[in-house]
Amino acid sequence: MDYLTKTGRRFKHFPMARYAVDVTFQQTNAPAVSFGEKKVFFSKKHGQYGVKVEVSVLPNGLALNVTSAVPGSVSDITICDFNSDFHLEHLQKAGNDGEAVYAGPLSGEYPDSWALLADKGYQGLHRRLRAITPMKRPAGGLLSLEDMTNNDKIASDRVVVENFFGRLKTLWAVASETYTWKRENYDLFFQACVAFTNVHIKFLPLRDEDGHNLNRYVNRMLSSGEKKKGSRASSVKKYREKRKRRLDLFLPNGENDHVSQGVEFFDDSDGSNF
Repeated sequence: MDYLTKTGRRFKHFPMARYAVDVTFQQTNAPAVSFGEKKVFFSKKHGQYGVKVEVSVLPNGLALNVTSAVPGSVSDITICDFNSDFHLEHLQKAGNDGEAVYAGPLSGEYPDSWALLADKGYQGLHRRLRAITPMKRPAGGLLSLEDMTNNDKIASDRVVVENFFGRLKTLWAVASETYTWKRENYDLFFQACVAFTNVHIKFLPLRDEDGHNLNRYVNRMLSSGEKKKGSRASSVKKYREKRKRRLDLFLPNGENDHVSQGVEFFDDSDGSNF
């Protein structure tokens, strides 16, 4: 923190935060394992099989930490809990780090800790770490103007991690395209890409365009996921209709309407359904 202070690279709105944290998702082929094991790699949000990695990024745009990849169904806050040892160690203040000017949110609960910035997927993390997260809109209610302003400030500061992901995925296809190589080598490749991205940023600092690149990448992935969901729904409908016609040959009318209801399907990378 002393180096960031001397170089003037602390966060603008939350100078008491040491870094911003977020998770990135990367699509992979469907694992060649049993359905029960395969399902944990499926992200319902993205509609794809894949893995997630948490990255912590300093205000100067450099990545400080990268976790090992976990299956795509694991929540962001759970990944952060897995990485709690790192956060506790690197948020701990040194002997000369207790400036009152940087008190800020949760300073009373965590007087000896710097803060981290995170998005809405980390709600509740403040109970275990000094985590500054946006306020969620209450059910059936609205956020106050003060809460919305605070949310905008958090988003403005933590955009650095989104810009980092944008640069990472623009530079390295192995970190952005569908990963098809050996899964046990994924961490090695991804962490190498993060290290090389840090070097690139030292020569060419992050800018807003990097964040736009990330948005385009995420939108393409979500669009692909929606198309797969539509195709999967069509396949499920056809399957149920064919099964109903077969059962109609053997069962009295009305006794087979419940068949195949509530069955959850996941599409494989080769287009088959399970």
